[in-house]
Amino acid sequence: MVCLDAPSRIHVRRGGVLRLQEAEGTVVTCHAGAVWVTLEDDPRDILIEAGESFVIDRRGLSLVCAIAGPAEVAIAPPATIAADDAAPLETVPAPVSPARAA
Repeated sequence: MVCLDAPSRIHVRRGGVLRLQEAEGTVVTCHAGAVWVTLEDDPRDILIEAGESFVIDRRGLSLVCAIAGPAEVAIAPPATIAADDAAPLETVPAPVSPARAA
């Protein structure tokens, strides 16, 4: 299993698998080769090739597998901030345009 606190670039040999647990929000970017991303309880087959990215969009186990040869991927964990440090949301009113004279 891969545990990351900072963005990492990883070489994955053909057939090699990265296991990412509870990685919702993590960005997987393929820099070379191609990888297959599969997510727990998700029927999709997600294939990303060099130059493409995918954001893991669910909790649970995620697998990243090099499929057609070696691959180089970057794994960037989601940015996290403590709830106490989060700025409160503000409601910004929409601009009001003056009525046109007919």
